[in-house]
Amino acid sequence: MKRFRLRPPTREERQLAGLWAAAAVSAIALRPVWVVLAPHLRSCTFHRLTGVPCPTCGTTRTALAILSGDVAGAVLINPLAALVGVTFVVGGFLAIPWLLLHWPLPSCGLRWTPTWTVILVAVVAANWAYLIATL
Repeated sequence: MKRFRLRPPTREERQLAGLWAAAAVSAIALRPVWVVLAPHLRSCTFHRLTGVPCPTCGTTRTALAILSGDVAGAVLINPLAALVGVTFVVGGFLAIPWLLLHWPLPSCGLRWTPTWTVILVAVVAANWAYLIATL
């Protein structure tokens, strides 16, 4: 079993956290712009041509729901996109105190393996099946 430990972040990890924080804060601050621009975006070509939603169908509506504070509505539209979106916003805002307080990073020694790839594909497939069933 891998051992959990704390380690100091690298310079690149701190830079990435700063970019993540800036992107999350910008997404929230620019919400009025997103609301105006979203109706002008093209609809999903795959869905329009086949009648079947693509694995990312509803992501724009999900993002707008999250930016409006409607996380439950976002989950109903596209659960996986909602998880990613909430993680993006919450992680970005958590990066701010992490950077300011110089907190360490947890490290448990996990590595990407073929098992993780199978799990990721299964999660995307399950989400896609949900979209097909509900859209």
